[in-house]
Amino acid sequence: MELNEYFSTQCRATGILLKTGSPALRKITNGKNNKNFCGTEATFSFEEFTLDIMYLESGRSSYAPQALWISFTLNSFPEVPFSVYDILAFAEPDNFNRYTYTYVDSKELMQDCFGEINALLSFLIPKLTLILKTGTEKSRLITSQQENINGYFGDNVLENSKLLGSAGDKILNIMVKNFFDHQLQEAIIGTQALFYNGKTEKALKNLKKSKYRSKYQENLMEHILNGGKPHITETAQNASADKGLSRHGEGGKGALRLLGLTLLLDIPVTAVLLGTFALMCAVFFRNGTLIFGFWENAILLPFLGIPLSVVLALHLNTHRNKKLKTVHIPKPSKTLSLFLKYFTITIECLTVLGVLTCVNSCTAFYTDSFSYSAEDFPLTQEKCEFYAIDYFAVVEGYTYNGKLQKDPHIAAVTVGGVTIDLYNSTCFSSESFENKAEKLLAENGIEIKHIKTTDSP
Repeated sequence: MELNEYFSTQCRATGILLKTGSPALRKITNGKNNKNFCGTEATFSFEEFTLDIMYLESGRSSYAPQALWISFTLNSFPEVPFSVYDILAFAEPDNFNRYTYTYVDSKELMQDCFGEINALLSFLIPKLTLILKTGTEKSRLITSQQENINGYFGDNVLENSKLLGSAGDKILNIMVKNFFDHQLQEAIIGTQALFYNGKTEKALKNLKKSKYRSKYQENLMEHILNGGKPHITETAQNASADKGLSRHGEGGKGALRLLGLTLLLDIPVTAVLLGTFALMCAVFFRNGTLIFGFWENAILLPFLGIPLSVVLALHLNTHRNKKLKTVHIPKPSKTLSLFLKYFTITIECLTVLGVLTCVNSCTAFYTDSFSYSAEDFPLTQEKCEFYAIDYFAVVEGYTYNGKLQKDPHIAAVTVGGVTIDLYNSTCFSSESFENKAEKLLAENGIEIKHIKTTDSP
């Protein structure tokens, strides 16, 4: 049974407990034309309000994978839902337990979470029902939520939206979603999460700095100032972002494991790139008598292979997690899968281009010519016949303000006086060039000269 199906089963059991019968279930989707499935929502109907419990498996927001989220909608104020924390701020102002669960990735953990949810609803719903039957308390609750929304946006968005008619309703829906995404973020990785994880001082600092605070957060700040500490249940701890990231092979430990896997994979990747590099050199310079810069450019291959090693490590790590973990890891959305596919193809293409650049950074000498490229990232080479060369120059470098600016390098000077600077192309030493190329050049009547210059170019 999939977790979404198990969620539905748990919600039916909650319906029996709350004596509302089976809840209405609907799929939550997003993306283009709402085709991407990202969770399930269960709605329980009461006389004065409805209760919604959502299981957001993936796709709704990057910080809330496999999250359980509870909200309420008042029949007399349907424009804006209330999070469970908005209701607690009035019905149970001294309750600062975590009731937003994330990385609910197994049936056992989901069952434990519903145990806490059912315990919460058993005392919260009667209190909310009593509040809504008392006119003054009901008005205070609605006014507080209006102030929460307007305070978050810094404007009276509820009144302004009414002036725009149907367009205002659409705008308000978008803004309400944005508001609740913020509340979800606060509960999972934001200020409230800091408190739930025992980082009370940091939570207090953030609360004081915040320009906007909900009624619940106002109560929370006062609670911390009075020396209040969080009550962390084992279930809430297991359903936190920190624990979930660890189970899914992510977070700090996951990053170190991924780094190690990347460095390990870079060894075979470099071997493959070296083989490809050697093969391309053999094909491109098949009639070459001498090839300079082979090993100098081969040194770059381990660094060139790192992006591809990272991509392979990500794929292997995902496969490992799916195979070894007993927890359920949701499939990425179609959009993300498509992005990863084309991202991988892009990295592969760029790696091949990088190898091609290393090949063209070599300089090949033939019996009657040589090929070179003076570009920084060459994808092609040019050929120069020996008959057009007056001499080869070993340039020891030049100084500028008393400092050496360029290492010794090779330049070919044509009969017409044009200098072909091979510094970026060859990557070979002057000693190697003289020892290996002297005989070949002498056979073609080309002299090797040593040039020393102290002038800046």
